[in-house]
Order: sequence, then C-alpha cells, then structure tokens
Amino acid sequence: MRYLTVVVLAAALLSGCRGADRADNAGTSPSPASAASSSVPAQPAASLSSAAASDEEPFLYIEQLITIDGYRQVVQVKSNSDIDRDSLEQALKNSLQTSDPQAEFSYSLEWESPRFVQIRLHMDESSNFSGTFNLDEARTADGQTYANTEQPYRNSVIMRSQAGQGSILFKGITSGTRRVIPGWNTGWIHPVQNVESSSPSFLFYGQEEHHLVQALTGQAQNIPSFSREEASFGNDYGYHEMYSDRFYQGYTYMVSGNRTLYRVDLKDFTRSKIHTFDKPVYGMSSSPDGTRIAVLYAHDDYIGPGADLLVLDRKGNTLLSRENAAFLSHSDGFLFVYPLVWEDDSTLILPADREVSNPLGKIRFSITSGASSIMGDERITDQVKEDIWEHERQQDYFPLSRLQWSPDGRFAAYPSHSGAITVYDKLERTFEFAAAGTLLGWMPDGTLAWADVRTGAIP
Repeated sequence: MRYLTVVVLAAALLSGCRGADRADNAGTSPSPASAASSSVPAQPAASLSSAAASDEEPFLYIEQLITIDGYRQVVQVKSNSDIDRDSLEQALKNSLQTSDPQAEFSYSLEWESPRFVQIRLHMDESSNFSGTFNLDEARTADGQTYANTEQPYRNSVIMRSQAGQGSILFKGITSGTRRVIPGWNTGWIHPVQNVESSSPSFLFYGQEEHHLVQALTGQAQNIPSFSREEASFGNDYGYHEMYSDRFYQGYTYMVSGNRTLYRVDLKDFTRSKIHTFDKPVYGMSSSPDGTRIAVLYAHDDYIGPGADLLVLDRKGNTLLSRENAAFLSHSDGFLFVYPLVWEDDSTLILPADREVSNPLGKIRFSITSGASSIMGDERITDQVKEDIWEHERQQDYFPLSRLQWSPDGRFAAYPSHSGAITVYDKLERTFEFAAAGTLLGWMPDGTLAWADVRTGAIP
C-alpha cells in the first residue's frame, strides 16, 4: 500500500521526537504538506532494529498518513526500542476518546516489526468525526516507559475525518445533542457581535470573499474582499483585511493591509477612509455603541512585542493615545493578530503575557480615567487550577487563559496543547474530550460550538 503524507494533526506530538533522525529519518514537517504527484511505498523501520544505546531514553516517533484513495488514515508508530505489544494495544484502548460515539469508527493494528506498528483507522469520512488517544502507558519490551514529564503531549494523537467545505458543530455536553451547519475552510475565524441579531456570528475569512455566519440560524452574508493596497504591510496570518468584532446596522469597520482603517457600508460595500497608520496594525475593535475604534499597532519599526494604542472616533479624530499599552512576547519581525475587545463603552481589554501575576494575560484599561488593572476570573479557584494542571500534566497558564465557561458556570471548555478541545466539569472535577477543531465557545442555549476546517484556524 502506498501513502501520501498529510498534515500532522497534533503538532505537539512531534515536540518530543528529538530522536526522529535516529528513528528512520522519516522527516515529516508539522506544517501542511502539499500532495506529491507520486509517493514512495511505506517501508518497515528496518534501521530501528539495531540495538539502541543503553542510556538512550525510549521514545516513540508518531507520524500520521492518509491512503491514496483518501478514505483511510494510518498512524505509524516507530520506536528506538522493542515495544511490548500488549501494553501499546492496551494504552490505545484505554485512552481512546471520540467526539461522536455514534459515528462509525474502528481501527486495526499491523505489526511490521517489534519496533514498528501501523494503526489503521477506519472512519466514516462523511461525518465530522474527531478523536484522540495517548500511548504514554505503552512500555518497551524490558518494561521502560515512553512517557516524559517534560514533554507531556509527545505521545498524543489527534485524528479527524478530512473536512470538506468546513462546518460549525454544536454539542450538548450533558444532553449529547449534535447540530452541524455549513462553514468554509479558512485560517482565521473571527467571533463577531452583530447588533441586528441576538445570536452570535462568526466571520470566516477568505482570499476573495469573507462569510459572516449566524451560528444559531446558519444564515450567511458574503462580504467581498477589496484589492490589496500597494502600501500594505505583510503579516503572518494570511489575510490582508481585518474586520471589527462588531457589525452594526448597515456598517462596520475594517483595517486594510494592516495599515488603513475604513468604515465599510454593508449594503453596497463601499468604504470611507478614517485613518492611515505609519506602522503595522496588530489588532482592532470597535465600541458597543459604534462611535469609537481602538487600534493596537507596532511600537517599534522592527515589529516587536510592544504595541501602542490609539482610540479614534468615527471621523478619525484622536480620542486617546497610549504608548506600549500592550505587550505580547514574540520574535521580532512577525506580525500576528493581537486580541483586543471593548468590555463596555469605556473599558478595553488589552492583551499581555501570561504569567503568575497575570494568569489570564489580560489588562482591563479605562479610556476615561486611564487606569489599568489585571483582569482576573473568580471562577478559576485554586482547585480548578490544580485540576487542569494535573490533567494537562504541567503548570501552564495557557489553558487557564483560554477557558470559556458555559452559561450555567458548571463547565469550562479550552483548547489543549495536544490539539484537543477539552471540557472540564467543575462540579464533578472530570474532563471530557469534546472534539478536535477551533473552539468557538458556548451558545446561549448551552451547547458548545467549534469549527471543523481543513487546517487549524485562529479563533
């Protein structure tokens, strides 16, 4: 059987493969790979049969493939030591979780050698299916563990059916109900509050047009993309337009080319220029009443982590200016989206680095008084921290900063480093795999929403 390499769906599982070159030099990149015109037959890991150094840590090199016909997936597991077969098969069985227990799914194991097994996944490719398993409980033939406390996700696998057009899925965590509405494949899904609808909306960005989808009705509005401007700044998220997180009656705001702020008419899609920035824009948000626009833009010419804040009225007059209002650590020269939102008509939520003193990585800033304070969440008790850190097997503030609470406050959903969307039950102190995809949040009816797109998307 021949295979084509595809996206490694859980990038975290590669982080622990520091012995990958020794493990048959499989050389798969964690980034999406374009389909080759021909493929090479998958070879048994013959080179792995040589004896490993006695002081070498046991490790598993895990690679995900898709068959030529496109209807089957294969997870190849290679080791630098002989694998205890029973322990690996039991580890898979014990840890397997799926997003839809009703979906057709099975798997089979094909042992090519004591150090190489192929796990063949049989999925219903017509369904929006995802699942996960972890091989930490597997052991070598002489009883050593493959688990590693410093790299807790390296033996985790996220599997999912190959998304077609893309979709938004809704799941009742307690009721088990499921609902699907069509979406679009994209690299950026932007939550939007639409004043003309009580239901939440999501903007699916595209190169030629964007799509604003009302989550509860499935109704979509197509928004054409404007031509790229010559003086645009490049970015690392792939789209030259950045819309506001609020759409008003007949208009909204948009930044073109990470440089020019416009007011956009949502009826005929004409636009009016408001302001042009001399440095790249990092993020923008408009106030609930629609009269002000807050913009974060680069403080330094080299596009560093510091961001200046400018608040404008809809005519482009400056209402407030603050240097280094936000700071998010990243390598110089890379332009990513900085999260920014109005909490109310006088308060902004600015991004900051996550740390002990600011576990959520958020700053509440008053545009009237200029006062700022660290934003907390009383629902995140010491017990919640301990539970999540124990489940994630590391003290990391990332999942805490991404917690999204259900309307009744009992459940918290968050994207795990493994690539899974996990739901924590604060009452029972239990964890459930919800799905793999882009977490969108809780709906007013208590269902959890996520997007299934071909590649990962910025939420």
